[in-house]
Amino acid sequence: MALFGRKKPVAEPLPLVVLAQRTLAERGVETTVDGPPGDPMHVRLLGADGQVYLLANLAAQVRGETEERRTDIVRAHFDRMLQAHREPTPEELSADELRDRVRLRLLAEDGADPTDLTYARPFAPGLVLGLCVDYPTTVSTLATQTLPKLALGADELWAMARFNTDAEAVDANAEIAPGVHIVEGESLFIASKAVNLPALFGAAPFGTVFAVPHRHLLLAVPLRDADSLQAIQTLAGLLVQILGDEDAGLPGGLLSPHLLFSRHDHVSPVSTFDHETGELRIEVDERFQEALEQAVA
Repeated sequence: MALFGRKKPVAEPLPLVVLAQRTLAERGVETTVDGPPGDPMHVRLLGADGQVYLLANLAAQVRGETEERRTDIVRAHFDRMLQAHREPTPEELSADELRDRVRLRLLAEDGADPTDLTYARPFAPGLVLGLCVDYPTTVSTLATQTLPKLALGADELWAMARFNTDAEAVDANAEIAPGVHIVEGESLFIASKAVNLPALFGAAPFGTVFAVPHRHLLLAVPLRDADSLQAIQTLAGLLVQILGDEDAGLPGGLLSPHLLFSRHDHVSPVSTFDHETGELRIEVDERFQEALEQAVA
């Protein structure tokens, strides 16, 4: 009788694409793979009904998790998504329902979202403002061709979207270092609150430097006096730390790697970021220089 048996080999975790396909199949949804199967950031699952399932956000959620935890996350993800498919479409919502559910949302202008966003309004280089409908379990980005079919006209949609995004609940709004403010929360619209910075931080006559690395986070330095210069340096260091934190990742993907400067409803980048080296360099143009000098004075 052998005293020591061989250890059973540890099973390799299922690739995310395989796990996602299996999870959907268990729920009666058969899919085919479109794209490189080993790259969940760029692969899509195509349902027989024409539904497209992107895996990039899911890949970020399961990174570093145990196999059991990965499976739970994937199941919960698709349960929410399939529940959302049973919700009324935006075109089926009444005017009052739209007034309650429409939101303004900052989106990266990188082509990752397949939705037609030609109606979207520019916010800053690399960022646009789109309209979304907030359902209980998911968020639906409105496409250009959908807008004429809705129960509200464009002007009221944009106005109500901004009002609702301003009113979106946050989990924290705090000054974490002298002059450096952080706003974060589970809501997908936290970063989108950058559209109305005075609603969060009060008046800033010299403007505000801010960052929106991902949809759940907004960092800001309202320019008020000479101490704001050090606060901007602190903000820059914090942004680099967030962008380089592979363990925490960027929920929902990268929104913007830049420091942005907002004044008089005009937003412009005031930094460059090297993705290879992780180096962020603050760039002071004439408009930003004028604001800094006025704040110091």
